Amino acid sequence: MLIRTWGFVATKPHAPWVSVEVRAERGALVRTSGLPSGAAQESLARLRAALAHVGLRPPTQALTLHVHPTCTKEDVPHLDLAFAAALLTLGGRLQAHDLLHTAYAGTLTLAGDLHGPSIGPATSFAKIHTVVPSDVQRLVHAPGGDRFLSDRHGLKCRWEISTLLELVDSTPSWRALVNPKPPKLDQGWEDIDGEGHAKSWLAIAAKHRLPVLMSGPPGCGKTSLAQACPALRSRRLQTSNVPWVAPHPAGGVAGLLGACRRGTPQPGVWAQADGGVLFLDEFLEWARPARESLRHVMETDRLELHRAEGAAIWTSKPWIVAATNPCACGRGPDRCLCTPAQQKLHRRKCSAPLLERFAVQLDVGHDPTPCPKTWDDILDWMGRPFPTEDIPWEDGARHGWLNSDIRRQASMRVRATMEKLAQAHADWRGGDTVTEEDLKAAVESLG
Repeated sequence: MLIRTWGFVATKPHAPWVSVEVRAERGALVRTSGLPSGAAQESLARLRAALAHVGLRPPTQALTLHVHPTCTKEDVPHLDLAFAAALLTLGGRLQAHDLLHTAYAGTLTLAGDLHGPSIGPATSFAKIHTVVPSDVQRLVHAPGGDRFLSDRHGLKCRWEISTLLELVDSTPSWRALVNPKPPKLDQGWEDIDGEGHAKSWLAIAAKHRLPVLMSGPPGCGKTSLAQACPALRSRRLQTSNVPWVAPHPAGGVAGLLGACRRGTPQPGVWAQADGGVLFLDEFLEWARPARESLRHVMETDRLELHRAEGAAIWTSKPWIVAATNPCACGRGPDRCLCTPAQQKLHRRKCSAPLLERFAVQLDVGHDPTPCPKTWDDILDWMGRPFPTEDIPWEDGARHGWLNSDIRRQASMRVRATMEKLAQAHADWRGGDTVTEEDLKAAVESLG
């Protein structure tokens, strides 16, 4: 695997922008080109100690380091951060395409702290007017690492960090590069007749980012309802840049969560839909390992991928909306051609632990009642903040819930979900307390 990036070396005032290449392969040797071998070994020793100190495992592959223009022993410490970024990319902590347009400046301590260049203030790039390479768009530097830059450096952005962990925990910019768009951010569901129950709970789920599973025969409006979801999240988040990702079931686990390709971690659609809507149509047609792999990320919003070729960590908070047919033939209960055994087999495709994670489960295609709120009213309600404290329960509703058979038989996850749904429904109808009506609605929404 080959990683390319840039270093900013303050001890080279006439050529401070240094191209850095790191190649990893099987073995344990360290080869160098363009810099002294001893200085490179010292830099890697600092880097390995810093990674170990902050709880990260240094890569164990053989490394070939190449820099241009040539650097002296005094220049190499300024490349510590560039080498660190390359090694973190090999471990899946950073994205390789980010490094292509980023320069790094800073020297590491064994504890993972960073400090800038320790040279005299007489050096001034403002007088030398060094030209920033066209490929370099941003500079990540230690404190004081940019003080020799000219005011007319032309960089799009600069980012100061003081520890190696700040680099590890940085927000990946591939989100902006992928940037999947919804079909129409202003698309509503006024053209869909009826389905008042489904529309109400989709709005509630959008406000609280509750996973939704819709079931209904083909052509009943599941996809049309889902395509209105980006507008709901857009209103809730007060932004027009809401991702919409609707992958094909053929993508499998790798397409859904991510994979390593030739040693480079590639994020799946779950990570790409961060902050937006991940629509999983034909949910039960996804391979079972792909469906079940969602169980962990739906609760933690975090994925740690470990493969022999590399590792990666992604965090993402998409709103997951899934849709499926009620049976294998897809005709619905009135015209179903499936035998009881086939219906049972179809339902068993989705495990109970996975179903529990879908807080809102809706039957679509059989409800002629309209939504109690208009589309504009829903958008207005979406923009209102949810109470910071839990909505109080009426005594009758609380007593009924604590002594109900449903609560005694349910798991702790389902109990917590029920209580959250009841409070969300109370907010939907504008109530100040949770009533038995809200509790009944919560039970119905969870199937």
